[in-house]
Amino acid sequence: MKTILVTGTDTAVGKTWISSILIRLLNQAGIRTGGYKPVCSGAELSQDGSTFWADVDALRAACLTGLKETVVSESLVCPQRFQSPVAPNVAARLEGREVDDLLLREGVNAWRGKVEQLVVEGAGGLYCPLSDRTTVLDLAVDLQPTVVVVAANRLGVISHTRLTVETLKRHGLNVAAVVLNEVRPNQSDPDQQLARDSNAAQLTHWLPQTPLFACEWNQHVLTCLSKPGATLLDVL
Repeated sequence: MKTILVTGTDTAVGKTWISSILIRLLNQAGIRTGGYKPVCSGAELSQDGSTFWADVDALRAACLTGLKETVVSESLVCPQRFQSPVAPNVAARLEGREVDDLLLREGVNAWRGKVEQLVVEGAGGLYCPLSDRTTVLDLAVDLQPTVVVVAANRLGVISHTRLTVETLKRHGLNVAAVVLNEVRPNQSDPDQQLARDSNAAQLTHWLPQTPLFACEWNQHVLTCLSKPGATLLDVL
């Protein structure tokens, strides 16, 4: 089973959106693919008063494009779920609980035999704590996945993306691509718009060996900017 980690330069950059697109692309290509989020925090209430985690639901829906519903349970997608919208280890402590470090890793094994590829979605950026002992980067080093970095197309993305990519490479990990994601519609702020219009060219310049893809606001298409015509599946 091949493992692909989708990590972000920060929180709220669209990791779940891009992970879901990738899962669907792989399933549509005939490659049985699952989605795994080792731990999730930040629950919401539905109209009937029940608790749900939007990220987990989105990943599960993407998995169902290629797998039977009986195979893909909420606990399989995300075995550790906490209520508060803070770092998972903090959210767990607020509930008098603790994140299970072993389960962060062993949850991957629950997918073996069910899928050919597994998309693992991290939380926040690389140094976001998943537990009191494990960060996203620690988990990546243990799993040795191919990595896709999601970066929000906004002011500051150049430095954040370079730091993330260079840290991953320094730890011996294969960065397959960066996805420059539009996380909001066009704004009236001229400084933000100028940054958004120039970020792609700057990332291509500063990270010439890393394929760069773009995802427009609220779209499900990933366009390769550094090698026209290429798809994300081509570089994985």
